[in-house]
Amino acid sequence: MSTQYSTVIVRFGEIGIKSHQTRKRMVGLLVRHIEAALREHRVPFSKVRREFGRVFVETSHAKDAAGVVSRIFGVVSTSPAARVASSLAEILTAGVELARGHFEPRKTYAIRARRFGEHDFSSQDIREQLGSDVMTSLSNLELSVDLDEPEQTISVEVREGNAYIFVETVNGVGGMPTGSQGKVICTISSGLDSPVAAYKVMKRGCVPVFVNFDNLPHMEGECNDIAVRQAEVLAQYIYNYEVKMYIIPHGPDLTNIIENTPGKMTCLFCKRNMLRLAREVAVIEDADAIVTGEIIGEQASQTSRNLRVISDAICDYPILRPLVGDDKVDVEHLARQIGTYRFAREATSCCSLPPRYPSVQAEPDRVKSAEENIDLSLLQDEVANARVIILRDGN
Repeated sequence: MSTQYSTVIVRFGEIGIKSHQTRKRMVGLLVRHIEAALREHRVPFSKVRREFGRVFVETSHAKDAAGVVSRIFGVVSTSPAARVASSLAEILTAGVELARGHFEPRKTYAIRARRFGEHDFSSQDIREQLGSDVMTSLSNLELSVDLDEPEQTISVEVREGNAYIFVETVNGVGGMPTGSQGKVICTISSGLDSPVAAYKVMKRGCVPVFVNFDNLPHMEGECNDIAVRQAEVLAQYIYNYEVKMYIIPHGPDLTNIIENTPGKMTCLFCKRNMLRLAREVAVIEDADAIVTGEIIGEQASQTSRNLRVISDAICDYPILRPLVGDDKVDVEHLARQIGTYRFAREATSCCSLPPRYPSVQAEPDRVKSAEENIDLSLLQDEVANARVIILRDGN
């Protein structure tokens, strides 16, 4: 008998503890996204079906499918598996075949088994008998058992009429299915932080609308192009939803700021206006929140006091800061994982205006008073002149 992979086991975590109706809706979203992802990546499959606590993909390209599905939000892990009838004899035969094709000499191993439903054998029966058969059939490999930290494992999951046998597990991105929450405005630059902040809220089921601010003539390099490339990477995690990006000309109001406000507060007024611009897009897109990449204390404008001053610019939309308590090394690590780090490394200075001695403990009343000299009507024109890019068409 030659055991072939024919199925992918798809596991989800937090979805499983939701109420019946919420779980049903979220698993439905997950199934839709799995089907869309497999079609996009041209991985053939015959069916995606759900059973309690699991989703199963029936495919002759199980290893490829397991890799694609693992990058869908809501998926905790995947395993390409052989599917056989749920009889102990077939499980033992298939288990030995998989061990023969995957186990390496002189390494430790273990048998893991879970059984759902009524059968005339137990999980312990599988572990004991399959372990004995592997040891006997592969005696030439000089294997040894280690139940705590085995170097190689055969896992068996038995459900009703089928049993699934596998030797590897692919870690998923986790989180919640895209669309289980609403739209959010994700401000994104060419830097390291904001794409990672966007990823974190996307992972929780939010649909992103990216907003980038074009600082010309107050910037250097190709910052906008890098921001677009980072947004394109993030958009690849989204299925079945349109993903837009607004590039807003921010130069006119920046010029107005430097001409009419104290120089040490330039960054504060700039960020307050960025929030106002993001709010206008949130109204257009019917979004629920605004996401930024700020980290407490990383820059002068990101002290706890200055974050309070910046946030005060708008009051009718929550401002989400997913990275607020992270260290830079944590952000860099996640940027490498999600694929945006290589672009952020190319970024040059995207603003030539930061003061040499910026205000780090601004007084809210003084900021509001100085802001009376700014022409906020410029913001409406900037949003009206935004360039809109469709990163994903939603099909």
